Amino acid sequence: MWSIHFEHQFIKYPEATGEQIANFLNTWNIKLSEQEIHEIQQRQVNPFPKSSPFYDQYQPLDPVSWHLPQGQFPDSYIELLKYSNGGEFQNGERCFQFFNTEDLREMNLAYELPEYMPGAVSFAMDGCGNHYMFDMREEKRNNEYPILFAHSGSLGYDECEQVAHSFMELCTEKWALY
Repeated sequence: MWSIHFEHQFIKYPEATGEQIANFLNTWNIKLSEQEIHEIQQRQVNPFPKSSPFYDQYQPLDPVSWHLPQGQFPDSYIELLKYSNGGEFQNGERCFQFFNTEDLREMNLAYELPEYMPGAVSFAMDGCGNHYMFDMREEKRNNEYPILFAHSGSLGYDECEQVAHSFMELCTEKWALY
């Protein structure tokens, strides 16, 4: 049962049902579909004008080899979904725009996380373009993953920072580390 009290509940949604959670856990990290691969490929556009010396060097991303992590979410995160399936909350300086069970996979693919940060799973944003992510590169410790924080415009392990040792620590700390 979710026991954290957020100082501010801007948007609280109905809880995810058992069926929604089961479907989510069974599908969030399955192999990319042909449609998903096609949609990602269609978004790949050369950012350089033809007059640029970099135009011919552009290589579009190839999502065919992308894989979402196969780790299981911490129980604490599942408890949040049972409390509110997504939503916007705040504790101290930390703002959370949690993805719901329907959007998490789509958001991770839209931000191309399997390309830039394989092993990371974005579960929320802060309203300023920053992602909160589970670092699933290693096995869980005490049923939790470290929490990473990275900006959408510079996704990468060299550009992010660890802001909490667990999901619960992230949600309960009242100060920002960024």
